[in-house]
Amino acid sequence: MDFCEKALGAHDVNQTSVPLHNAEAFLTNTTKHCAFGPGNGKLLQKIVQLGAAIAGSEDEFNRRPMISFTTCPLSPLKLINDCCEIIIESARAGTVCNILSMAMAGATAPVTLAGALVTHNAEILGGITLSQLARKGAPVIYGSSTTAMDLKLGTASVGTPEAALVSGAVACLARHYKVPSYVGGT
Repeated sequence: MDFCEKALGAHDVNQTSVPLHNAEAFLTNTTKHCAFGPGNGKLLQKIVQLGAAIAGSEDEFNRRPMISFTTCPLSPLKLINDCCEIIIESARAGTVCNILSMAMAGATAPVTLAGALVTHNAEILGGITLSQLARKGAPVIYGSSTTAMDLKLGTASVGTPEAALVSGAVACLARHYKVPSYVGGT
């Protein structure tokens, strides 16, 4: 499946409206499915309205949603207000929500990969539970940018064997829960 994901963003506008500018740039310049972070629940609602206008009607948008959203719990183990709003409003709108943990072993999660994976899984399952409470059967993606921290440099280690191991484990967990997965950062 082809889709467009934000490579660049508007930084020359009021920062509270960046997701709206990004959505407008995406949706008027490609016919591909677009995935991005909406910022909060109110902006998500406006982006869905924009999508419906571009699709021609709400019914056409619902028939073939052109948008999915991404939100990240705050590691360790927090679903902050904006994240909760995005999950709930995405569920209510019937759009896919990629709930993506960015737990970092040795920083925001236990230093072992197994411990980081437990933190990651709890964050994602919390988000999925919230989504299903908002609307039973709401579409979700089990997302991950979880990796280990480079203890020497204090940065996320991407493209490493540790990141690959976590990514493989995440895909297995998603398969176990019978939900699609998205793994980034490797």
